[in-house]
Amino acid sequence: MPLKPEAACGFDHDACRRVQQRIHELELSEARYQNLFEAVADALFSVDQEGVINRANSACEQVFGRTVETLLGHRFRELFAGYPQIELAYLKSLQGMGQVLELSYLWPNGREIALAIQLSAIWDDEEVSGVLVMAHDLSKEKERELERTRLHEELRTSHRELEAKNSALEESREKLQQTMSKQEKVNAELREVGKMKSDFIGVASHELRTPLTFLFGALEYLQESLPGRINEDEQSLLNYAMQGTQRLSDIVENMLDIVRLETDGFYPQRKLLQLHPFLTHLHSNFSATLTERNLTLDLGNSDTWPKLSVDPQMIVRALDDLIGNAIRYTEPGGTIRIHGVLRSRESLQEDAEWIRLFRPDFLDSCSWEGDFFEIRVADNGVGIPRQELAHVFERFYTVGKLDEHSSGDKFLGKGAGLGLALVKRILHCHDGLSWASSPGAQVETGIKHPGSSFHLLFPHRSDAPAEIAPFTSKRRHRLLLVDDEPAIRRFVEILLNKNYDLELAGNGAEGLQKAKDFNPDLILLDLFMPEMDGFEVFEKLKLDPLTMHTPVAILTAVSRKHEQDRSKELGAVDYITKPFFPRDLLQRIEQLLVKYCPAEKTMTAG
Repeated sequence: MPLKPEAACGFDHDACRRVQQRIHELELSEARYQNLFEAVADALFSVDQEGVINRANSACEQVFGRTVETLLGHRFRELFAGYPQIELAYLKSLQGMGQVLELSYLWPNGREIALAIQLSAIWDDEEVSGVLVMAHDLSKEKERELERTRLHEELRTSHRELEAKNSALEESREKLQQTMSKQEKVNAELREVGKMKSDFIGVASHELRTPLTFLFGALEYLQESLPGRINEDEQSLLNYAMQGTQRLSDIVENMLDIVRLETDGFYPQRKLLQLHPFLTHLHSNFSATLTERNLTLDLGNSDTWPKLSVDPQMIVRALDDLIGNAIRYTEPGGTIRIHGVLRSRESLQEDAEWIRLFRPDFLDSCSWEGDFFEIRVADNGVGIPRQELAHVFERFYTVGKLDEHSSGDKFLGKGAGLGLALVKRILHCHDGLSWASSPGAQVETGIKHPGSSFHLLFPHRSDAPAEIAPFTSKRRHRLLLVDDEPAIRRFVEILLNKNYDLELAGNGAEGLQKAKDFNPDLILLDLFMPEMDGFEVFEKLKLDPLTMHTPVAILTAVSRKHEQDRSKELGAVDYITKPFFPRDLLQRIEQLLVKYCPAEKTMTAG
């Protein structure tokens, strides 16, 4: 009968299994030990009692400039040949004494680095079986220390210079205060002059409209009744008188519009519409002048433009001014082109150089996240000198010198500098931007007709603003405005008192108290106020059980992303920037109340 395999073998199989298990455990221990070596960021290697390197991690290559393969099996003193202090430290470590030292180490390729080296004894029971060496590259730390030393010395030098200047600053402080006092007085006078100027423009413009009415009536009567009774020269004079009266009327209307815009006298009445019919009408209005000047007005792709949510009267007025301006500065035989294009926010970076010339913060501060629509009016006229380009939208500014004004055939007069200022404010009313671009005048470019382009950019809204839907309720909504500006409080009070129960607070502390006593449905909160800013007020509102659920909308002149992000983190339901248009503010408030207040509280917006 054959024997079983176990019986046929002369070895103790349990002992074999234990040996195999022990070998497996040693292999696992070895792997863990090597993983520990590799987990250390600094160079790490071990040396046996004979001074031979028997283990190293991959970081050794970054610290010593040698690969692991070139280290294993080699003697420790070969790695540190010429460094007797390391040899001594190694011997002491074999005696169980840990060693730490710094030295300047030279790589095989000649690179010199600073090293911090720590040597520790490896114990096997009660005997030292080897030495563990850890090395750290101090080069970057040394460089930083040198840099810190250099900066410290520079600071000391700067401090000495500042101390030397301190005496002079103290002496000039009083003079500065006197100057600031004088400057404040001058600023107050300038503000008063500015107000008087606007008042004068408004009053004068209104007063001028009455005699202009008589002039138009008389001249139209004469033009209709005198043909055939006067000669050709007299008829020309009559025509020039009518043209001059019309031009004077346009200037007066521009002045009135600017005054109304500056005082928030009107705001866009947006409608969703096609602009092509309006452009066609403008083309017909200019047809006689275009024919007389031998100019071409190309309406481009306007028949394919999408419907735009704009105030038609305002936009047509802006286009009328831009076309008239282009006619004025384009020589006979030239062309004026109108082109529209949908622009993404990213694509505006292509024109960043021009945009920042007219509105440096627009690309960073504009709150509109969607696309824009750009209307471009370009000509091949005389161009705009570079030094004057940034000023073309300023009131009463005209390109060129005063003695270059002309009412003849060449430029048809330079105008009073009001049309482009009006264009700028119209685009501002639409939350948009106007800018101009030109390679320069002929004398700068050497080009006979360098031309220029005027750009109108406004948010592309796919719908006209929704009308505020009427609602009915048991009571009027309660609103609380917290703002330190008396004028803003009064302005908002006039806007909202008709439709809402309104409480006003002039500072943060007062606002917190009224928020608890008045129990508003919505709080309008200014951010920058003395003593307690809006963020602190907001945080306190959210901590109070009586106000923590009251919706808060930020109403501020600051439009930086930092403040917007922080407001959003605190839980603001809206971020409304000043200046605002009354209709827009009312719409946003009503939308917030509908969204955040219970249905039984909804009121009639009347």
